[in-house]
Amino acid sequence: MHQNARRIFGVITASAADIEQREVLRGIIRKAQQENIDTAVLSNIYNPSETEPLLSAENGIYDLILSEEFDGFILLSESIINPDLQKNILNHLRKQSHVPIVVIGTPLPYFVLPQFFFINTSDEADLEDITSHLIEQHGMTEIHILTGYKEIQASGKRVEGYRRALESHGIPYQEKNVFYGNFWLNSGQEQAQKYISGALAFPQALICCNDYMAYGFLDECIMQDIPIPEKTAVIGYEYIRERRYHSPLLTTYRRNRQALGEEAVRLLTEKLNSGTYGTFSPPKGTLIPGDTCGCGAEIQDIKREIRDMQTKSKYDFLNLFSQLEQRLTECRTIEEFTAKCRDFRFMIREADKLFLCLYEDWYEEKPVSEHMVCYNLLSDEAPILYHKQEFSAIFRGKSAPYYFCPLFFAQCLLGYIILSFDHPDTFDHIFRNWLKSISNSLEFLCMKNDIRYLTQCQNLSEQRDTLTGMYNEKGMRNAYQSADKHQLFLTALQIPEKNTSGMKEADRISAVLDCAEAVRQFCGNPGDICGKVTETMFLCLVHSPNDTVFLERHLSAILHQHMTYMQEFGTDSFFCCAVPCHMRSYAECHAEYTEQLVQKMKIRTEQQNHPHYKELHQIRNQIWLNPEATFNSEEVYALYSGSKGYFRQIYRQCYGITIHDDCTSARVARAQYLLTVTVLSISEIARQCGYADSKYFMRQFQQETGFTAVQYRNMMR
Repeated sequence: MHQNARRIFGVITASAADIEQREVLRGIIRKAQQENIDTAVLSNIYNPSETEPLLSAENGIYDLILSEEFDGFILLSESIINPDLQKNILNHLRKQSHVPIVVIGTPLPYFVLPQFFFINTSDEADLEDITSHLIEQHGMTEIHILTGYKEIQASGKRVEGYRRALESHGIPYQEKNVFYGNFWLNSGQEQAQKYISGALAFPQALICCNDYMAYGFLDECIMQDIPIPEKTAVIGYEYIRERRYHSPLLTTYRRNRQALGEEAVRLLTEKLNSGTYGTFSPPKGTLIPGDTCGCGAEIQDIKREIRDMQTKSKYDFLNLFSQLEQRLTECRTIEEFTAKCRDFRFMIREADKLFLCLYEDWYEEKPVSEHMVCYNLLSDEAPILYHKQEFSAIFRGKSAPYYFCPLFFAQCLLGYIILSFDHPDTFDHIFRNWLKSISNSLEFLCMKNDIRYLTQCQNLSEQRDTLTGMYNEKGMRNAYQSADKHQLFLTALQIPEKNTSGMKEADRISAVLDCAEAVRQFCGNPGDICGKVTETMFLCLVHSPNDTVFLERHLSAILHQHMTYMQEFGTDSFFCCAVPCHMRSYAECHAEYTEQLVQKMKIRTEQQNHPHYKELHQIRNQIWLNPEATFNSEEVYALYSGSKGYFRQIYRQCYGITIHDDCTSARVARAQYLLTVTVLSISEIARQCGYADSKYFMRQFQQETGFTAVQYRNMMR
């Protein structure tokens, strides 16, 4: 059972953005909020009628049916049109036999369980109202009806309502006036052609048993200059909100789906409270007058439809011209990704809550984790980790609807988006474009961080390094030739070919990629260029007002914080040097930094020849990997088995610096990194570097670098 203080009703539907589902959902949500009940709406997005392998992953969203958090279910059965999905949902619901289930819709063959309690509007009553309107308000007696497939139960029920209305008004029912179609535009077009061609005489009125067939009829008539309603009156059914795209404005009939949703919540609540469902009466629908029967449209309906069209047009524009996808493809981490999503939150219509929930191992080829990491896309806060079947961990505040929409790429389910509103509302089809952008960009982010992908990928440019995507030697030479040499420095970073323990190739690749990320962070300003010119050499072209020593120390400070590299190679594994470019050639700069690197390698060789180097190197690694822990001198001295005085002596002999100063340098290097790549406050950075007194930190930082912490951060932005 869930820990949520309120009940949770699961709503199982498909293509929740369709107008039919949206109206039912509004009723469900309104009533649930009145009853202080949370609703979790589970819905796919594309909902094909035939199984499509590329879309199969989206139906993984229905695995949430198995959660023990649900107190009851409402199933919108007619929205589930795929037979395989029907079977899957039935299998899940069989395992939830103790949970009551109200089903909205007509019972469908092979989509029934004993615990289903069916409710629906009355097709017969609705069509009786439509037919009676034509007879009573317009005096018509010659009325044809175009219904759907003959074998579908709903088609027959609608004809039955038509028959009842005729007979109750003393008009004979005639089978020849009943026509069967497929509930789509072409059926209406074909019916119009029969009248226009003379194969059938125009009746006084035609009832189309859904709006799509009515629109097809109207479109064909206007193309053939047939005046409506002068030639024949037309009434549709369903009110699918597309009247403004056809002419004249259709008279139609709205089933009371909203009341149906409210009734579903009432019945489910009564079942949980008393053990039995209450009585149910099908809610009555409403005629939406238009110009196709002669009544004329009502102004409030026209205003609502115009407002809906304007909203759709606005968000269509935002989705078409937004740079969201381009910006997301630039991201290199999930933190950057979620931050960029927040920048574009204006694209989500009226959302009150928006969460990106990814499987903990979403980036794997076949995610198997049972846990989700949930990121808030409306505000910057720490992500939430929870078991996928305990999703109420993110429910907050007053009762609300939560829409669970799948995020998938190809046949892999990455997770889902949870969308919520603070009032009875639902998402629409525009939201599908946003979801697709998120899914595609997540896959792109995954590939950018997938070593297997990077190592298998062919080089797309003769100027690019295959592993890192940076410039290679040729690319750096060309970039140097075209670069503005004013205040330009060529900074080199040399790393070892392999470590002495003979690491695995995959571990080396991970370490090199981590090193490449450090180089990118070093080249953080617009116009800076970085490259991997050999297996062991990275080069950076950076514009800076500072000197070579500053650049060398800054690059070293950043690399020291990259743990994957450090744990594989160690703190003494690399060399940095920077040379000013002035107006010199690339070859001249290359010669100078090569000479400097040779000198630094000689010094390192001397260090390695020290009799205690191996032991001191291990201690130095611990100091630089955990600089925040070096304030306690006794703990540092405890790393060496000999006397404190001798330890201080040999440390200075080996590294040319006191151990106290090296601990300070390690802490300041951590601070340099955090000032460069985070927006943490100065006091928080001081705390993370081990300083209890932020003023002491700022004083020591300035003594070590020559800059205040604020100055340093501003230079790096």
